[in-house]
Amino acid sequence: MHWLTGYELRKTWGRKSFLASLCLLFFLNLFLLWYHNLPGEGKPGLAAYKRFQEKINGMTETEKENYVSNLKETMDGVGFVEEVLMMRNMSDEMGDILAQQLLGENPGLFEAWYEKYQSGEYLQLTDSLRQEALLVSELHAQWEKSAGYGEYLEAVQETEDTLGSIGIFRKTEENSFSTENIRKSAADYAGLTADGISWMPDKAVTGSMENLWTDILLVLSVFFFVGSLILEEKEKSLFYITRSTKFGIFRSICAKILALLFHCMAAAVLLYGSNLLYFGSAVGYGDLNAKLQSLAAYRDSTLSVSILEYIGISVATKAVVLFGFGTLLTALCILADTVYLPYLAGGMLWGLSFLLYTVIPAAAKKSLFKYLNFAGMMKTENLYGSYLNFNIMEKAVSRTEIVWITIMIVVSAGILASMFLFARGNSFVLRERRRGISLWFRPGISVTGQEGYKILIANRAMVILLFFGLLLGYREWEQKYSLTSGEEYYQSMMRQLAGELTEEKRELVLKEQARYQEAFEEIEKIDRMVSSGELTERMGEELKAEWYAVTAFYPYYSRVWQQYQGICENGGCFIYDTGYLYLLGTGEDDFLIPFLLLNCCMVLAFGNAVSMEDENGSWNLIGATRTGKGKILRRKAFVCAASAGVMVLVFFAGRMAGIARVFPMGGLWYSVRNIPRWGQFAFPLPVIVFLLLVVISQALVLVLAALVVFGLSWWRRNPVQAYLFAAAFLVVPLVLALLGFSWAGRFSLYPFFSWTASGM
Repeated sequence: MHWLTGYELRKTWGRKSFLASLCLLFFLNLFLLWYHNLPGEGKPGLAAYKRFQEKINGMTETEKENYVSNLKETMDGVGFVEEVLMMRNMSDEMGDILAQQLLGENPGLFEAWYEKYQSGEYLQLTDSLRQEALLVSELHAQWEKSAGYGEYLEAVQETEDTLGSIGIFRKTEENSFSTENIRKSAADYAGLTADGISWMPDKAVTGSMENLWTDILLVLSVFFFVGSLILEEKEKSLFYITRSTKFGIFRSICAKILALLFHCMAAAVLLYGSNLLYFGSAVGYGDLNAKLQSLAAYRDSTLSVSILEYIGISVATKAVVLFGFGTLLTALCILADTVYLPYLAGGMLWGLSFLLYTVIPAAAKKSLFKYLNFAGMMKTENLYGSYLNFNIMEKAVSRTEIVWITIMIVVSAGILASMFLFARGNSFVLRERRRGISLWFRPGISVTGQEGYKILIANRAMVILLFFGLLLGYREWEQKYSLTSGEEYYQSMMRQLAGELTEEKRELVLKEQARYQEAFEEIEKIDRMVSSGELTERMGEELKAEWYAVTAFYPYYSRVWQQYQGICENGGCFIYDTGYLYLLGTGEDDFLIPFLLLNCCMVLAFGNAVSMEDENGSWNLIGATRTGKGKILRRKAFVCAASAGVMVLVFFAGRMAGIARVFPMGGLWYSVRNIPRWGQFAFPLPVIVFLLLVVISQALVLVLAALVVFGLSWWRRNPVQAYLFAAAFLVVPLVLALLGFSWAGRFSLYPFFSWTASGM
């Protein structure tokens, strides 16, 4: 049997198309890991977690406690200072009242942390106050949860003891689910202790093991494997041969099922192993031999295993769940007489599973259906990392037991169904069925339509465009922009001033200017008194602290003053410009990641746009037609260029929508020169026309990139070579720039795409 199983594996894994699919899934998984862990305004990067992990490596639990507590104390103090400053700089009296109230409730706290707030020394792990506060708060909460593990275990046992000490329960209450659940929980936690707990951040382990995209890619690998294992043999009518040999039926299907099991195990190890290696290098691990409950995310687990053992158990469980699904898919492939039916049924099954897992709340009475489906069973962080008992006829039954019973039933049913259908079935070939598919264009109706169909549909470029379109749109929409206290002050001022300058607005600006001028004069006066010896240095700092609170927001007010001076000299209108600055790029690398993704999209989508005709020898036929090769190439180039333009529109629209949620963008019909950064622009275009110009320019740059890929595909006439050359020209310089080699970006189209980031 083993040689036949090995043959089935070699037959499938040995196909170049299958290996290419696995490589694609592998690199796509790494790409998604990188992409979804990019830092943002409200999202610390993995490098910050790595700095923290390096700092606590080798520390005792007491040292970790002191270090994390000091970080939390610092961020609380600095956050308090910023909150007071924000309130003091509100334009109404209520802000001063609230600030005084806060200071009265926390005497001495402002003075204790003001100097550190001004110096910026509180930034130890990240580059911004918001990121630092979020990260420290997250780490401190994790530490508290793990540090309180002993108390948590005691509380579980105390609950059971309290229940036992009460002797007035009625019989119905003594046998209720609530009572059973308390007793079972106490029994399950009874053998656990706080010994061996070594706290560490759980980012690396949870990021590796709790990844929806990796689960989806694993499911796709099963679709590929089973399709190659069953459907390709049915397409070639090979089942009639294998069934006619000695022991052909039983041994053949058993070998296929064992091959499927080995594939599921290998795919799970490959993808989740890459996750672990990625997070190991990006974040780092602590002591993987420590108890699982050392990670706050898994404190509720009743497993007495190490973190490393949990990882092994989780990967093995995912492989078994995939195998169970694979056996059902195998049975469907044996039963079906068309290629599409098994894939459609399998896709609907997983879609229903994800829907049930997402929609049903964990605390609902129907939570049984949340976890007893393929999506729920793949979530091993719930299965092993937390604790839950189901109410089965007023009995508390462990979720882990129920899930494993379900897995075994699914695996057994899939194996038996596959064997039965293979032995008794009669559908061993695929029937050709051609059904009309209504498309938004019909192939053959025009040369452009025909070439669009071949590139976008037949060559599957549409799938790549949709994937990157959703990825870019989601990234821009998900991007978190921070509305700091200073920005909130500036936004409030500009909302009051928006539009043409009036006397009321002039008075408001001059009043604020006088307030800041008074503060600067008082600070200067105190400095002179300290220099002359009239005040001690400490008294001087205490007196200046109040005036520093006023001047803290002067950099934001200076933007208001800049617009005011420009209007007084040249005319124009006030316009809140922060949203436009973010939209058009506030730094040199603002567009680097989106442009890298757009270039990757062009390379993958159109690297085979011309060479696809050489694979089947179509150019000889096309060259003899009335239309000719030249017109075909022009139509292909038009399809590539139009697709590139649409991708830029998707990116720009997503970016604009995400920014407008935080920074309103009004005054679209005012001149772009009203924005100080664009005050010297050559033409007094309305802002909306200027934005249209930006979109067109970026679209032209990406169209040029698409045409470069198209030209390389025509030049090399080999898809692999076209992909490699296109990646070398368009992608590699951007990757080098992203890695810190800024000079590499000059050898790409990026400076033309990001021309707005440097202003005019």
